[in-house]
Amino acid sequence: MVYSRVEPERPLSGGNFYYVKVFGDRRGHNVDGLASVDTKNMFMPPGYDRFSDPSTIGFNDKKPLACAGSNGCHGNRNIENPFASILGTHHSEDFPVDGSTTARSYRFLKRTADVKGVAGLEDKDWGYTASSKEHNEYTPSINRFCADCHSGLYLRDEIGKASPWLRHPTGIVLPERGEYMSYNPDVPPPADSSGIRVYSLDAPVARPEVPAVSSEVVRPGTDIVMCLSCHVAHGSPNEFMLRWNYDSIVSGEEGSTGCFICHTGKGE
Repeated sequence: MVYSRVEPERPLSGGNFYYVKVFGDRRGHNVDGLASVDTKNMFMPPGYDRFSDPSTIGFNDKKPLACAGSNGCHGNRNIENPFASILGTHHSEDFPVDGSTTARSYRFLKRTADVKGVAGLEDKDWGYTASSKEHNEYTPSINRFCADCHSGLYLRDEIGKASPWLRHPTGIVLPERGEYMSYNPDVPPPADSSGIRVYSLDAPVARPEVPAVSSEVVRPGTDIVMCLSCHVAHGSPNEFMLRWNYDSIVSGEEGSTGCFICHTGKGE
């Protein structure tokens, strides 16, 4: 269920297009048939750079965003038609989820036939009953996938070279030092578990490789900050598709949610 006509009681891992349909552009992706055209960006993805898009067709800024196809996220983006780009995928061999084919790409996020798709571990109920122990597992390939349409936002001059960043960097290892060693401070690990933390659904991390099973263990210095650490893919009740309300987070005030899940020292 990616689109509800009423506010969902429990959105799945990707969020829900209900929010962009009801509350407007900043709440999600404006997919054709589900939401109106983005009033600021029109049909062009923010930060789109044709030279960084691996598809031979490229994104057509005269047509709206689609679920699949050359103007979409799922399926083979070298095929324009959304249905043709994903044809047969639901009935194909889909394991292991290593990005080698459309069916074997995480949630069918293939990119193109010649470019490896997203690899990961898919939660069987799409995050409906997700917990710290049972959830999707992501890899840094999701960052490369998002960059196919938003690569301009990844440029060094759009992020910065050091803190304070102009934009938050992605694809970096959660630091093994200081405040980051207390990731997810509300849920401390067992006292005898040195150097590990407990996975947070509100600020998930990526793994260097696809694990065999989902895990509640997060290892600073190993696990990775990704696009989906802060954002959801479909739609969110918060501005910019964030997992939490950024306006309610004030540095220096007590807190352990949102940004403070990683930046634990900023909430003190």
